[in-house]
Amino acid sequence: MGASQEIRLEQVSEDSQVYAQAAWQFMRDCKAADKGFTAGLGCLESFDNPEEVEEGWVKEAIREALGEDLPEGWVPAIQYYAINQRGQLVGMIQLRLDLTEPLLEHGGNIGYSVHPQFRRRGYAEYMLEECLTQARAHGLERVLLTCRETNEGSKHTILACGGSLENTVSVPEEGLVQRYWINL
Repeated sequence: MGASQEIRLEQVSEDSQVYAQAAWQFMRDCKAADKGFTAGLGCLESFDNPEEVEEGWVKEAIREALGEDLPEGWVPAIQYYAINQRGQLVGMIQLRLDLTEPLLEHGGNIGYSVHPQFRRRGYAEYMLEECLTQARAHGLERVLLTCRETNEGSKHTILACGGSLENTVSVPEEGLVQRYWINL
């Protein structure tokens, strides 16, 4: 069974409230597995405890998608999550509809994470393919993705989805970051 039959991608909406606690745990598990580093979680990372996530995550993600009341330096961004047939949150991916200078340097249009328990199953590639479809629907002609030079899984995913390496840059606190463009 392929990833497209095992998981589905959903945009964060009012109906996503049931996943608030799972989103909090997802973030904690990814940070624990990846030395504090996460990608594609958007506003979720601005919350400090599960109660705050329960209260504000969905509302903030919806506002961010609409481009309303964005924090300084943020751009409109759409948050998606992937769930499997058992209702488990297996991944998160964010589509940023614009690029600021820092995003152009090392953040990109799309960031994603897959829960450590569900890695190496093709989920990241499926999530990225679905997100690229959404990027096209929002009028983007190409998107930038970045990953740490040492992140072999992410490099493989980006290349499998048509990524073309532009360059590698040194980013404080992250090290060497590779910048890939995907033409839509």
